[in-house]
Amino acid sequence: GGAGWLHEEFHRAVMSRFHVNSFNGMNKWPIGQELVAVNSVTDEDLIRFKKESPYDFIRLPAAGIEGGYQLIDKLQRENFFYDQHLSHEVLYFMITINSALYVQLSANPDKVDKKVDEMNKIETEISDRDFTGFDFSAWVYDLFKPTQPYEERGIHPSGNGIDRYIKTTDLTSEELSYLKKQGGLQWLNMISPMLFLQKSIKINADFRFNFAVRNYLTSFGNDISLNVFLKMKKRNVILRYHHAKNYHSDFPAIEAELFEQPFTFLENDFLLSPRIIFGVQPKNQSFFTKEPEFLGYAGCRVDWALKQVHPWVEMSAKTDGWIAGNEFLNNNFSFKVGLSARFK
Repeated sequence: GGAGWLHEEFHRAVMSRFHVNSFNGMNKWPIGQELVAVNSVTDEDLIRFKKESPYDFIRLPAAGIEGGYQLIDKLQRENFFYDQHLSHEVLYFMITINSALYVQLSANPDKVDKKVDEMNKIETEISDRDFTGFDFSAWVYDLFKPTQPYEERGIHPSGNGIDRYIKTTDLTSEELSYLKKQGGLQWLNMISPMLFLQKSIKINADFRFNFAVRNYLTSFGNDISLNVFLKMKKRNVILRYHHAKNYHSDFPAIEAELFEQPFTFLENDFLLSPRIIFGVQPKNQSFFTKEPEFLGYAGCRVDWALKQVHPWVEMSAKTDGWIAGNEFLNNNFSFKVGLSARFK
């Protein structure tokens, strides 16, 4: 239930940035329900959203599985660096397999088209409809048509509102083929010893490591990354190589992060977590361009390490570009404060 709720909240986070109100159907505890909607979304808001920021709109339906993979990443890094020996493997498998199957399902005419017809018959009121229907048929539809006005999807079969849900018959053969390819590539997320009970690979007493492959669907196509977790004495290091790809070209980037490095200042204990990214992505997040654009990110979080409670501050700056878990596609400076609790 928690992972499903998180999936829907990542959709809602993208919409909230553009002042689109919505409701998470997981809050109704829909036990046994086949599909759960993010509803209470107006057509007018969706029309405006796509017009204002078409590439955020493309990211919107893919954001749910982005949230799931972010959860796995957070649990894996804490399990590894703090040697927790917590058995999260069932959750890793559930999120990864469900995400991969969902992408593949969205390209299946026998499943999607019949279900869309059923939903359209039932959901005569606009407020009852999901914001997009099957996430990834919608994702690939707008990926290939970023400038198409949202209202050109046509009128809902009931005659009330816009026909939001994309069937496989609404996709060109090229779009459907690309979606099927991305469904297959989702299984790259299974490549990690941490999914198969190997929480840490020990080299010697002072050095151990582990790794994971992630494949995210993005605003411009997809991003495949190799994530390496290194524990070297008292240093926790994460290195990532990103291989982003749109329809025509490849765009590499590298990332380095120091995770919760202890230090003392004025007799107080702190944890320092700096992170940098630099490389290239498609210019203007375009799916079709061959032209690169610089991607840069620098950020740092500092936790005040009290006994159980950790107040923290975080600052970050980024150029234009997609970064997993970061809600901004545009250039941005962020300042955050928070409070975490830790129990041994």
